[in-house]
Amino acid sequence: MVGPKGEYDMLHIRPMLGFLLLALLAVQLDARAQATTGTIYGTVTDESKAVLPGVTVTVRNTETGATRPLVTDERGGFRALNLPPGIYAVTAELQGFTQAKRDNLTLEIGRDVNADLALKIGAVSEQVTVQGAATNVELSSAVAGGVVSTTQIAELPLNGRNFMQLATLQPGVTVSRATSRDFTGGFGSTQVSIGGARPEMTGYLLEGTNIADVSDKAPSSMAGVLLGVDAVKEFSVQTHDYAAEYGRAAGGVISAVTKSGTNALHGTVFEFLRDSKLDEPNYFDPIDAATGTQVNPPFTRNQFGGTAGGPIVSNRLFYFGSYEGLRQNLSLTHLARLPNAAAHNGVLPGGTFAISPLVKPYLDLLYPIPDGRDFGDGTAELRHTDVDPTHENFFVGKIDWQLGDNDSMFVRVSSDRSNATAHQDHPLFIEPTTTDTRYFTYQDQHLFSSRLLNVARAAINRTNRTDDFVPTTTIPENLYFTTDPHFGAITITTGIATPGTTATTPVDYTQTLYQFSDTLTVSSSRHTAKFGGDFQRYHFDGFSYSRFGGEFRFTSLQNFLRGTVNRFTGNMPDTDTRRNMRQNYVATFAQDEWRAANNLTLTYGLRYEFFTVPYDTQGRVAGLLSLNDLESGPQGVTPGSDFFKNPSKLDFAPRAGVAWNPFGDQKTSIKAGTGLFYQPLTTSYYRGTTFRVYPYFAGVDIRTVPTFGPAIQQLLAQGTGLAVQKRSEFIDYDAKQPYTLQYHASLQHEIGKGIVAEIGYIGSRGHNLPFYSDPNAVPVRFNAADGHWQVVPGATLPYPSWGRIRTRTNVARSWYNGMTAGVNRRFANGLLFQGSYTHGNSRDTWSGGLIGGSDFENGAGSATNYNHPENELGPSSYDVRHTLVFNAVYQLPFGRSATGAARRFVQGWQAGVVANYASGVPFTPFIGFDYAKDLSSDPNPQKPDWAPGFNPGNAIAGSPDNWYNANAFVLPPPGEYGNVGRNTLRGPDLKMVDLSIFKNTQIGRQNLQFRVEIFNLFNRANFATPTVDALFNADGTRIPSPSRITHTATTSRQVQLGLKFVF
Repeated sequence: MVGPKGEYDMLHIRPMLGFLLLALLAVQLDARAQATTGTIYGTVTDESKAVLPGVTVTVRNTETGATRPLVTDERGGFRALNLPPGIYAVTAELQGFTQAKRDNLTLEIGRDVNADLALKIGAVSEQVTVQGAATNVELSSAVAGGVVSTTQIAELPLNGRNFMQLATLQPGVTVSRATSRDFTGGFGSTQVSIGGARPEMTGYLLEGTNIADVSDKAPSSMAGVLLGVDAVKEFSVQTHDYAAEYGRAAGGVISAVTKSGTNALHGTVFEFLRDSKLDEPNYFDPIDAATGTQVNPPFTRNQFGGTAGGPIVSNRLFYFGSYEGLRQNLSLTHLARLPNAAAHNGVLPGGTFAISPLVKPYLDLLYPIPDGRDFGDGTAELRHTDVDPTHENFFVGKIDWQLGDNDSMFVRVSSDRSNATAHQDHPLFIEPTTTDTRYFTYQDQHLFSSRLLNVARAAINRTNRTDDFVPTTTIPENLYFTTDPHFGAITITTGIATPGTTATTPVDYTQTLYQFSDTLTVSSSRHTAKFGGDFQRYHFDGFSYSRFGGEFRFTSLQNFLRGTVNRFTGNMPDTDTRRNMRQNYVATFAQDEWRAANNLTLTYGLRYEFFTVPYDTQGRVAGLLSLNDLESGPQGVTPGSDFFKNPSKLDFAPRAGVAWNPFGDQKTSIKAGTGLFYQPLTTSYYRGTTFRVYPYFAGVDIRTVPTFGPAIQQLLAQGTGLAVQKRSEFIDYDAKQPYTLQYHASLQHEIGKGIVAEIGYIGSRGHNLPFYSDPNAVPVRFNAADGHWQVVPGATLPYPSWGRIRTRTNVARSWYNGMTAGVNRRFANGLLFQGSYTHGNSRDTWSGGLIGGSDFENGAGSATNYNHPENELGPSSYDVRHTLVFNAVYQLPFGRSATGAARRFVQGWQAGVVANYASGVPFTPFIGFDYAKDLSSDPNPQKPDWAPGFNPGNAIAGSPDNWYNANAFVLPPPGEYGNVGRNTLRGPDLKMVDLSIFKNTQIGRQNLQFRVEIFNLFNRANFATPTVDALFNADGTRIPSPSRITHTATTSRQVQLGLKFVF
């Protein structure tokens, strides 16, 4: 069945494909290696290349002594499945032949390593040894992706020591620059988009268990980093078409493993120091009036700790532990736009106005007089620098136990606690936040035979966060708008800094995720099959405020001074936002890897995923069965009913891939794959809405506001109706299931000793993606005469007794096409390098996250037209057309012939580099007020018209003071939406080079490493997108300097000094 633009309707064909694949799998045997392990395979031959069955093969982990005995099959083949990453040796013995050994095999996470061996006629006591893998080309896996190795994690420069940054070394992976002030800008700031998928569609696994945060983003902390880099052995990034054993993610999967103890005691002790005395000032840091030079605000960061691992019982029982502490005082410069001194006296460019006595105390108390640049509209700039303290403590402990030749298990516990205080652009408010994340994982592995293996896991992922928003000055109680103890907010929509918060603070929530999984792997000479299941239980407990203190909105500074309110948003006193949500997720899968020929491997599988509809243990959720019933009484909203109808009952996800070595020389591989991937509607989907659903959440909107200040309480006391309208958020009761269809093809070739080059194509289509809008807006229609959408003349609100009805419907779509190229040389002989280039094009009809609104500074909180989402089609907010990344580690060949004291100084130097280039992210300038008179609760998405002669190609001016030409945009005809498309303009590009210089000094078997890491080596100012997205005041006059950029996307040049003792 063909849908719009000739695309197949996957909702109809996926059950058919699913049952077909299940039938195929019923007659096959098992699948691929675990996310946390790898496979060593090979063929044993004699000198004439004839295969040798019945050969005894032993695979041995040289670090722990663990062995895996095997016997070659009738085709001379062997496969050692589910081996943990490490260094291995493989030996082969057969009576009448010399023993053959392949040593120093590096097995990485998720990889298949070839270990072909050739036996010569002779005595078994004789041995022929070869070094390393037979090839570095991936010959059997069809998955698109790569591995970040132990060397890269340990030796490349890392700003903030956040190893998640290294995910971008792989083609097709980008980190959104529009999510925070910099790459280490705060909680959840690392938002990774893989293959054009939304950041919340990326899966995060630690030793096979889900560690995504409550918003389905990368696990993080208040420092904006994921600590414990010294505890991570390596991690893989699967960008497209991963196997059926992986799920719960419609994008890519990032899977990491922690280090383990070995037979040798090993570990590290380290201290890393950052200090502003070593750094360059940020572009926006203040200038000292006396000297005329920039002032570098104080900044100190200490990261310290250590690791230790070793044997408790040799070859059997091992321990590993790691601790890392962070103490940071970071000064940031903020630019706030505030009423100037003249405005405090009622003097504006348009005349002198009497300041309302209701407004006067707020103006004097909450709006400091700025002393910076005057914008000529009654506002000026206040530049203030504040110190944000952050404390964090990270710990991990792990026990590995080889119970016998066929049984092993491990237990790992992790804890990460942090607290921070962040200052805001408005100088009188701060945001104190705490996080507490804990992980527990138990795994048991049993080898029934060399061909039958079972892995069982149990895990707990617990995340707690508290967040508040408090004034740094005393606000008298008689100035609070409501009886709530938290001050509300005053919003002036022309870009003036807002005192107070319009967000959901304070918030306090805890998510506990219980996980159980089991996987059975069976292998034969031609097949490796895998069958398994996964159960996850979600407990989400907490509360979140939403404008409990009330928000007054003004459309201009003049209206604020006069006390002319545009809208009030608040809550009735009986609002209840405490929730105790529960939900289950269940998945099963079957998959097979069929080695159809010696140079051809086919993989295919089927996954089925099902989740239950979330419920509150106290019944405090409601389903919106029909928008049309909202005005006819309570039957439209059914308290205690299902939040939404379950769309997951037919979530069959087929996957298929092929890997072909066309010349049989192990130097070339052609891979292709496709698959269906679902995004379950779990906590991140409903978390925000569950706190703000009617009737338990008694929110109100007042569109005609007769007063300002605490007197609003008298109006609230009258109850809801046409004057005080109800306000709520809902999820479409007939919610559809989000999913992506992915496909890729690539060519990989070994172009030199250990150097592999790859070129490929990756693509995806997203369907039924979350989309936010307000259906309670005046209806619109298309005006064919001028090509604009216009408000229907004379029409009124569809639901007059309601204000905002922010509703999530899964109707958005996405399209991604990308060309990737890369070259990779694994670490050998002192050199490692990797380069990747991605030319991507990501388009969608909405980029806002599952958590609601927009996750990006360059996106709007809602769409313009609820009933016509196709009109929002444009570049994704995380679309980066060009990405180029290069990294290398090089042990400098100095002093090899030196002796004595000179040798200790000149030997042991090494360098590491990470270089990035990324083109600019898109953004949209908005009108800034309800120009079309559609009475929507969120006027920001209304877009302007292009001025004659302007287009995206000539609208960019390119200066941080004036990034785009505001005169390129004009107001559309009255009552109409403009013709400027969503995400039409592009922000600045990014260029970064990070460099590290290490000096290694051997002390016996130990190593003392002195490290100098320089971030943003060339001190390039990488600017973010413009801060103010509004173009016009409510009277139609232009807002001065709307295209000014006020912060950077990365830091200036910063230097980190480190000392690490490795034993």
